[in-house]
Amino acid sequence: MKTLKISDQTHAELTRVAGQLTAESGKIRTYEDAVEALLHRSTLLPPELLCGIEAFLEKNKQAGYVTKEEFLKEAARSLMEQLT
Repeated sequence: MKTLKISDQTHAELTRVAGQLTAESGKIRTYEDAVEALLHRSTLLPPELLCGIEAFLEKNKQAGYVTKEEFLKEAARSLMEQLT
């Protein structure tokens, strides 16, 4: 087993995810489970695309997206609707 130093913010996020996993499964989940879940759910996007999205959101606050994750979820849903 290895020790890893993380920020308080990262610790809080891992605690949140572990708690969410515990609530979903009814079994106690660990930080290792939380890290694996986050890695499994992650999608890597090119940095230039992320920068473009962030710039768009900054210039278009009236669109109502608080985070790029919200924007990406809505974009994926919209495209799936168009294609089906």
